[in-house]
Amino acid sequence: MPDITIKNLDEMERYAGSFQHGQQFFFAGKSLGLCTLGMNAIRMPPHWDHYPEHDHAADNEEELYISLEGSGTLHAEGHTYPMQRGFLIRVGAATKRKIVPGPEGMTLLVLSNRPDSG
Repeated sequence: MPDITIKNLDEMERYAGSFQHGQQFFFAGKSLGLCTLGMNAIRMPPHWDHYPEHDHAADNEEELYISLEGSGTLHAEGHTYPMQRGFLIRVGAATKRKIVPGPEGMTLLVLSNRPDSG
């Protein structure tokens, strides 16, 4: 039998802490049984402004953002970048970033990697 795991977002384990504020945060990688690839999914309502500005300089973790549904804007150190289906955006560990979904909201897949952990 092939080693395959298939789950809908709504079947995945969710974060239930104070970060919620109207969005849904899914532990996608953990729910699918991934061992080394960091992967989460976030369903954000329209114009949700609670996504925290942050960086990952302390743990040298770069992130890859993939919009699955909807669109939004990535704000990074005084610059803005449109986020929409079909585009992948990599953000380096030390870059401060904040994401704001657009008028239809956004479902975002976030992959993370620590390039120095070889």
